[in-house]
Amino acid sequence: MNARVDELSAAIERSAYRQRLETFFASREAGQSLTADALKQGIRLRAVVGAAADVAQFADEALAIVQEEYRPRLHCQEGCHYCCCKPGVLASIPELLRILERIHSTFSEADVLALSERAKRYGEQVAGRNFNDLVDESVPCPLLVDGRCSVYEVRPLVCRGYNSTDVDACRKAHSDRTARVPIFAMLKDVTDGATVGVAESLEAAGFNDSLVDLGTALLLALRGGEAFSRTIMEDRAALTPAENSSWVSELLNEVQQTARHVGFNP
Repeated sequence: MNARVDELSAAIERSAYRQRLETFFASREAGQSLTADALKQGIRLRAVVGAAADVAQFADEALAIVQEEYRPRLHCQEGCHYCCCKPGVLASIPELLRILERIHSTFSEADVLALSERAKRYGEQVAGRNFNDLVDESVPCPLLVDGRCSVYEVRPLVCRGYNSTDVDACRKAHSDRTARVPIFAMLKDVTDGATVGVAESLEAAGFNDSLVDLGTALLLALRGGEAFSRTIMEDRAALTPAENSSWVSELLNEVQQTARHVGFNP
């Protein structure tokens, strides 16, 4: 009897992983194709920003479909910002450029100055350690204003896909680096897959495919002024202090290992 239960449990687990893998690889393909299409006419600032917008639209539509089909009991709601108060929020460079465009086109001079001060505080908090390190203290994203994202419409994929099924766990994790937050994983699979696909197309096009720590990248960009977007386009080293160049390859390797383990052929 126990053997049958174990076998059934293993079969259910494999089925769940296959559903997640299907979601990841479909999103990866979408990220690849949308980015490649946007860059067909060359690597220009407008095209790169457009690629980020196209992929974000796909992700929003895919996330809505997943939520409609599975109806996960998420605890996320407007004004809850525990997840916005930790370093290591990774964005693609097209996403960063899209955010900078929004800042420079819609923020007042006072808003930009306030954002620069928040970015400076962020830099001071993460100074001397890797931005990927887990921390116990609150390190607010510079874009967070009064508990809300000031660029919500153009937020990165990582923010779109992150979720929680337990707000109490979020509250605990806010001050305890060892605490873990349960999530509905398939939502994150959408945005993770799309992020990997974007990076692959950027690399194929000869553009910087690294992800960047959003807070650190904002600090660098705001110090450089409006012209820094052009600097990013022309100088691959402009964002080096903010870069995480291994996240995409490490995640893809992990996903491919899982696919082999459960016998999934993408």
